[in-house]
Amino acid sequence: MATGWLGWSPDTAWRTPLPELFLAMDARIEWAQMTNPFGGKPAEPKEKPKPSTVAAKLRQALTGRQR
Repeated sequence: MATGWLGWSPDTAWRTPLPELFLAMDARIEWAQMTNPFGGKPAEPKEKPKPSTVAAKLRQALTGRQR
């Protein structure tokens, strides 16, 4: 994927950490959707979870208790 679809050199592809590679692939997909001349629908932005919800889920996972 990195050398073909993203157009990176093999050296860059081997030295790039996987999270960065996945971010680059996501950005490439988003760019392809935005520049589509045939007018595909833009993806609707996902709502971010509220910090209190994330904290509660993390607390539940770490303690094993529900509140």
